[in-house]
Amino acid sequence: MDDYEQTDVLICGCGPTGAMLSGYLGRMGIRNIVLEKEPDITTDPRGIALDDDGIRALQGLGLYEHVFVDIGSTIPRIRFVGGIQQDLHKTPFLTFDTASSGGNTGHVGAMRHKQPVLEKHLRSVIEASTFSELRSSCTLTSIDEDQDWVYVKYQDPAGVEKKVRAKFLAAADGKTGYTRKHYLEPKGIILEWAEQSKYDETWVALNWKINPPTPETHPDFPLWELGYSPEAVYDEFFPEDFRFLCNSRRPAVCGRFGLPQDRLWRFEFVVGPDEDGVEMAKRDKIKEVVVPYITHPGSRYGLTSDVEFPEDCIQVLRSRPFRFSARSCNKWVLGRTILCGDAAHVFPPFGGQGIASGFRDAIGLAWRLAILCSSRQRLDYSAILTGWYRERKQQLDKSLAATVRNGDMVNTKSALQRFIRDWALCSMQCIPSWRHWLELGPRAEGPVQYAHEPGLPFLPDMSGGGCFAQTYCVAVSDTQSRVHFTDDAIFAASKKCPFQVVVLLPHLEALTPTLSELEGIEPVAPRLLSFSEATIFIPRKSVPPGAEAPNDRLYRSATAEEFGRSKLCNGRPFPRGYKEDLMWQSMAGKRYVILRSDRFVFAACKTAAELVVAARRLEEMFPVE
Repeated sequence: MDDYEQTDVLICGCGPTGAMLSGYLGRMGIRNIVLEKEPDITTDPRGIALDDDGIRALQGLGLYEHVFVDIGSTIPRIRFVGGIQQDLHKTPFLTFDTASSGGNTGHVGAMRHKQPVLEKHLRSVIEASTFSELRSSCTLTSIDEDQDWVYVKYQDPAGVEKKVRAKFLAAADGKTGYTRKHYLEPKGIILEWAEQSKYDETWVALNWKINPPTPETHPDFPLWELGYSPEAVYDEFFPEDFRFLCNSRRPAVCGRFGLPQDRLWRFEFVVGPDEDGVEMAKRDKIKEVVVPYITHPGSRYGLTSDVEFPEDCIQVLRSRPFRFSARSCNKWVLGRTILCGDAAHVFPPFGGQGIASGFRDAIGLAWRLAILCSSRQRLDYSAILTGWYRERKQQLDKSLAATVRNGDMVNTKSALQRFIRDWALCSMQCIPSWRHWLELGPRAEGPVQYAHEPGLPFLPDMSGGGCFAQTYCVAVSDTQSRVHFTDDAIFAASKKCPFQVVVLLPHLEALTPTLSELEGIEPVAPRLLSFSEATIFIPRKSVPPGAEAPNDRLYRSATAEEFGRSKLCNGRPFPRGYKEDLMWQSMAGKRYVILRSDRFVFAACKTAAELVVAARRLEEMFPVE
């Protein structure tokens, strides 16, 4: 095999999941090559929604500054609208407040993005890395493997056969990609139903670009005489909030995406059992299904005739049928070949979880591959990778459950079920605390907490397995009091280890004895964990003005007001619902936290002695020396 080029990880597919995986591997110093069959980024926006976990994953690659400036914008609210009336302004029976920061990440609950721009920025991370390389217009032709390597042949853009071997192959090439369809399915890997409802429907997805009429282009448009401006007309016919249209005759989902100035609109509707998806995506059927939603009764404005948004102000970017289902592969790993993203699981269109779930796959896989590829000892890669997908399946089930709940509300056909749904939700919203809980949407359930199984890399007896909270902070040594996300302090680019120690002190007086304790600990698992890299946080109220910091790893908590004045808040709403002391609350008095690179807790300890015990157990779990 001397004629094979060699790398650590070969990634098949440079969509969001593959690019995210390459980006994190590159930050961890792991050589990787990405093979992508397309010559360039697909310009058709497909996924348009991303939750707060997804934003956090982008932040981890250093892309936060682009999130609300170039990639997209906050979804203010998600409204669930009942009834068969084709009225986007009808009062919803349930609303998710997705502009708040009431979750576990410090971010808004959801954003609407342009996928081509998202992928552009992900690829910029690959381009900037000395460890990652993207090869476009490459077609995979064969895969083989043994106990040590995966051997791949592919055709380059000129049609010349190339050969590369890697320690691992990560397939992020989608649900119809080569790796699963041609290599793993003959070996028994199949897509199974991921939940009991066995959701499987065809939908038509429309992307429109809206060019609002003006008095000059459409002088006869009736709303000018009522004082409407072009922007007000746009807001009237294409309202800002996202909507689930729970119409029993034809469920639909619609809303803006991208930046406000892009004026992009997505409308998706279900295709009936006796209808053909291709036919329903044609112009005459689109007019029949969608135009009634952008035609308002004249009585709304005191007029005698209905008001229809001008058709020549709509540019159709896409109108295609898609088959949506909820499925997951029976295994995501076989030998040294790994499935992630849509190659491993597919989602229905009710929760915006497709891209976010792929991001979770990538960030959870990256640190494991980094350990496997850099270990000086031969590790049980099968057990480590099996632990990855067993963990991810737990989180996938939670995401899928939230998606299916949304789908159940959208697709409810029974009049009795609709009545019970609306009555129950209306009653609950009469109680302010319950209303607030409902408005949080999926975030109301709190962060993911893995249930321990043999082989999962956390310590359940030391409060491990939960997703660690992110808040805002300020370096005590910073005289300008610049605000940071806590993740950016904990996982700063200068840090070398895949696991990080977080120290949560109750007050400033505890700093000196804690530093002495850390300095007195002998190194344990130094390739995995360094006590000298520990990041220390102190509540803001215990830090007097002008306090001196012994090092640049000491931070205090920051307020919502401080964040609101910082550049981190540019393009996004003020962080309503933010909890400054969330890290301390979630750890319930534990002072030392060993944190994995995917932001999950390995162990939380009350004392330095417990910290040493946890570090030794980490070393036993990953004997890399």
